[in-house]
Amino acid sequence: MQKREEKGLKRLGIIAAADDEIQPLIDQMQIESVIETAKLKLFVGQWQKQAVIAVRCGVGKVNAALAAQLLINQSLSALLMTGTAGALDSRLKIGDVVILEQCTYHDVDLQGVLMDYHPYMKDPWFTSDPKLTAWAKAAATQADLQGQVWTGRGVTGDQFIDQDQRDSIIERLDPLCVDMESAAVAHVAYVNDVPFLAIRAISDTPFNSGLEVYHAHSESAAKQALILFNAMMRKGKPIE
Repeated sequence: MQKREEKGLKRLGIIAAADDEIQPLIDQMQIESVIETAKLKLFVGQWQKQAVIAVRCGVGKVNAALAAQLLINQSLSALLMTGTAGALDSRLKIGDVVILEQCTYHDVDLQGVLMDYHPYMKDPWFTSDPKLTAWAKAAATQADLQGQVWTGRGVTGDQFIDQDQRDSIIERLDPLCVDMESAAVAHVAYVNDVPFLAIRAISDTPFNSGLEVYHAHSESAAKQALILFNAMMRKGKPIE
């Protein structure tokens, strides 16, 4: 089991799928070393006076899970995921930020994959670490964000979602948003007993959807999630 120091975080892992979701953070780091493994680059250093290790994992569940395990192997105290997501709840708008309190998959048999077999969960939802969640919520009140901050559930799957799929997912799972990595990272964190939290900014909505919309708004949305990350660092560590 990974352990946290009594004061603050010893080393924080940060993971995102795409360049525009994490490169601005890497550019702000004081990089001490770069670990190249499994065709990924793990950037080790300091960010906002916090020891961090950051990686761009690539799109999809397998890529995300691989990168998460590689980060955890570097002795993390906690793992954060940042990036964009598509809104499923019609109240969300482009640029809003979602702090995921729970996440799961929308494209597998949850009973079979998560509950009947390893990791033998009591329910199919990966729950974010409460101290990390509280840290993000507190920082959000001081962050200069363009949209609203939401907390709730998100779902993950290896595909972009059309309207028919959206309706089915909402009926089954009732999430705020959907992405392609968060639950996979949460899954790896769960089996390693590493505290986890994902923060996602909305790049498209049920009323404004499609790949063209995603590409038009992904960079600006990703910046909103990183603004909250910066506010979290200014707020101070979640464990005192």
